[in-house]
Amino acid sequence: MTVDSYLELFTTLFGWAFYGILWDVLVGTGIVFLPFLGILINNWREPAEGGQFGTVTGLSLRRMEIELFIALLVVVLAGQPAALTPLNSGTLSYTPPPTLIDPTPATATVGAPQSTYGTTGFTGSPATVNIPVWWYAVLAMTSGLNHAVVEGLPSSADMRTYEQQAHLATIADPRLRQEASDFFSQCYIPARSKYQAERPATAAVNALLSTYGPDDPDWMGSHVYRDTPGFYDTFRPAMQISGWTYNSVRDTEYDPAAPPTWGKPYCKQWWEDGTIGLREKLINEADATSAGFSGLVVAVAPVLATEKQNDAVARTVLTNSPPSWSNNDLVANNSGSTGLLSAAENFVKGGLASGGVITASAMFSVTMTAVLQALPMVQAVLLLGIYALLPMVVVLSRYSLSMMVIGAMAIFTVKFWSVLWYLALWVDQNLIMSMYPDVNIFLQIFANPGEHDIKRMLLNMITTSLYLGLPLLWSGMMAWAGVKVGRSIDAAANPLRAPAQDAGSQGGSIGKMAVTKGIKR
Repeated sequence: MTVDSYLELFTTLFGWAFYGILWDVLVGTGIVFLPFLGILINNWREPAEGGQFGTVTGLSLRRMEIELFIALLVVVLAGQPAALTPLNSGTLSYTPPPTLIDPTPATATVGAPQSTYGTTGFTGSPATVNIPVWWYAVLAMTSGLNHAVVEGLPSSADMRTYEQQAHLATIADPRLRQEASDFFSQCYIPARSKYQAERPATAAVNALLSTYGPDDPDWMGSHVYRDTPGFYDTFRPAMQISGWTYNSVRDTEYDPAAPPTWGKPYCKQWWEDGTIGLREKLINEADATSAGFSGLVVAVAPVLATEKQNDAVARTVLTNSPPSWSNNDLVANNSGSTGLLSAAENFVKGGLASGGVITASAMFSVTMTAVLQALPMVQAVLLLGIYALLPMVVVLSRYSLSMMVIGAMAIFTVKFWSVLWYLALWVDQNLIMSMYPDVNIFLQIFANPGEHDIKRMLLNMITTSLYLGLPLLWSGMMAWAGVKVGRSIDAAANPLRAPAQDAGSQGGSIGKMAVTKGIKR
């Protein structure tokens, strides 16, 4: 039998274990017999109030037999845990949907939970729990239906995984952060200044802008600066760069007889080297801080060239950990002003950065991430509560058939939320791909705060509404159906009770007539 989350593996067992405990308490205290007493009293009281005449006694007895039979049937099917339908921990399993990070996820069981549930929390779950036949059938049917529906729905690309992992890709090594800042000051700023001053419009530059986008000159790894003569191929840092061996042909400002500890690579070498280049270090740092982020980029955009994939990884890391000025000619906070003017400038910058649409978009993103992680846990805990409290519902309903159906629909409703969440995920992925049809633009913009915030906020609002709204809509619809089904079952049982009720009423009328005649005489 399959469940719908890691936590549900254990809440299912604990819920039915609590069911057994509560049922045993009700049996031990005799509460389970009170509905039978109520059936006997009602079927004696109602005819007796109208007087016992004709066939009233026989019809009342028939009604009593029918209701007692129904009650006993409900007790056997939906009340008493049965050894014929044990819920075994070895048969419970959960296979999470494939993601970009884990396309073939391992199946979780109680013995191998693939999580901390059952190892540090929710420990001591029973290996086998006997549950009533009816509820076992409901669980089996619901699990099979959910699995069949999800298998039948189209697969989704899970683009949200990319967004979440992209936010984690950062520079944790302070030495690498300093090196990125040095490259920013010593290579990117001079190259961009030259580009802004000259505004080259050659065919080669236009081809690069066409291939890598018009915003290519706006970041450190720009192909315009790397592939255009006179930029990164000629610029060198003013200081030695740790890790780069001294080269007498390149580092001509030093005396070969007294070589320095390190050399000064060309900016193109510094960025592109496949071993100690800055881009390679940024890619490795992304994989270290975001669990194989470079492989995730390849999975999201397999059609892109390797060069663009590597650029996307490096650019994401730099967006999350932007370099700062490292030139001593500039004061702190990248500002050329000091004193009150500097304080006012920083205050305005901070206010603009933290307000408006950017803040709203970030809040929606955080909210949605929390919602997506919390919903399966809420579902599992709700199901635990339903399972644990079912004995009280069975007894308080006086063992009615309508209670069995309504209870089954309640369990089915909550468990079907998993299908609705998968549907919401599918809609979300298609909306993302529709709004970002160019995968290269998607890699550059979707996970970067401050870019296209209105569009991203709209996506997050729709997705959150789907994840919360669809279960609410479904639960309301099932409530309508449950009420109708309960009424239909009661209506179907009414013909069995009607003869006794009619006989009691008629007996009462005859009794009143006899008393009235006696008084008149």
